[in-house]
Amino acid sequence: FRREHEQIPYPPVSLLIVGRMAPPSLLAHLDASKDSSALSLAYASVGDEGCSAIARYMRENVMLKTIDLRGNSIRADGLVVLAHSLRSGSGVTSLCMKWNHVGSHERGVQALCDVLKSGTSMVQLDLRNNKVGPECGKHLGEMLRENNTLTHLDLSWNDLGPEGGKSLLAGIQANHTLIDCQLSGNRIAEDTLHAIAFVLRRNRQAAPLSASMHKEAREAHPLFPVTGAVSRDLDLSATGPTTAGQTATSFATASPPPTAGQRPTTQQQPQQPLVQDEGLTLKLLQREQNYTNAEDARFFGEVAEYIDLLQLDVARNKKYRTDAEERERVVTKGFMEREMRYAQEIRELEGLLAKAKAEKDELLHDTSYLQNEIERVREEKAKTVSDRMKLEEIARASADRLRCDIRDALTVKADLETQIYKVKRRQQEQEEENARLRTYLGKCKDDLDRALR
Repeated sequence: FRREHEQIPYPPVSLLIVGRMAPPSLLAHLDASKDSSALSLAYASVGDEGCSAIARYMRENVMLKTIDLRGNSIRADGLVVLAHSLRSGSGVTSLCMKWNHVGSHERGVQALCDVLKSGTSMVQLDLRNNKVGPECGKHLGEMLRENNTLTHLDLSWNDLGPEGGKSLLAGIQANHTLIDCQLSGNRIAEDTLHAIAFVLRRNRQAAPLSASMHKEAREAHPLFPVTGAVSRDLDLSATGPTTAGQTATSFATASPPPTAGQRPTTQQQPQQPLVQDEGLTLKLLQREQNYTNAEDARFFGEVAEYIDLLQLDVARNKKYRTDAEERERVVTKGFMEREMRYAQEIRELEGLLAKAKAEKDELLHDTSYLQNEIERVREEKAKTVSDRMKLEEIARASADRLRCDIRDALTVKADLETQIYKVKRRQQEQEEENARLRTYLGKCKDDLDRALR
């Protein structure tokens, strides 16, 4: 990803999530949600590993408008990846990141703020309970100073602190589109909260739809006692010791407005006809700035604040109704898709079951055949073993007989060798005797010849 601001200290996205792969279930869900205008992955254990797949889905789906990633343990690195996908011409108008850890490092919030500076279509941003610290306040303030599309920002239950609140106030004062900013549980000073509430009321007065919203608020709460002329002669004793800081805090938390049976903290007056002056809230805002004493300022502030809450209540209820209809449509569509998929899976499983039964019958037949073959082989083996034993008995008997024959032959051989030796000895003795006789005959012949001479 190419950086558009060289001063950004966070590393490139390619170095943030290396060697991590999104879980297959997340990829399957994203693939099934193609061309959907809303992506809901609440409490899906996405983590930083799944942010790359979500970012790719955001770039490819031009119809995407609403993203809900609450409770997914997404940290700063994951938010950097998502912020880059918002930079590339995204049409997302609502992003819910509550109950994550994007404030674990400054670079996550800084990356998101840098993207929102450049003019996106983002209208609602929810970052509540994300451990956003005071160091992120300057980035949020700079973003609000340059952004001209964001109308609702929720930073409740973070840790901006007094310094972060001041940085946020500096940005809100230069912003003219933000009309709702939730800051509960941030340890922001009361005077800062009061100043932020004052600027938000100013922005709502300048908003194009403020008149219609004010009219709907009056129709929704017709029992609110608005008198024709507001002056300091009204009795304010019923308001109690409400301070300016408490007033700002009650607005910043956006507590639910009083119901029809309740009354504001001012003294109740006899019911008067509704005032049709659309500039009443503007007059109250001017009176609050040009107050003559503290009681008047507190009274005008409470009245203007209650009107603002009514307007926010009407806008919020309209949004809730739209969201509910969209959720119902998505749920119905998902239910029908799941029903069709389940029916298809049931048909496939029935086919597999029939095939398995046929295979079972075939296996039973083969098993019976093999058992018969085994019995036959066993019988043949028993017969072979019996024949082998008989042959071994015959072989042993033949061996014994042969051994006896060999012993007899060896005895005969020994006798013959003895006889041969004796014959040879007699023959030798006869040859010696013959030699002696020839010698004797020779001598006799010699003696005879001498005697004849």
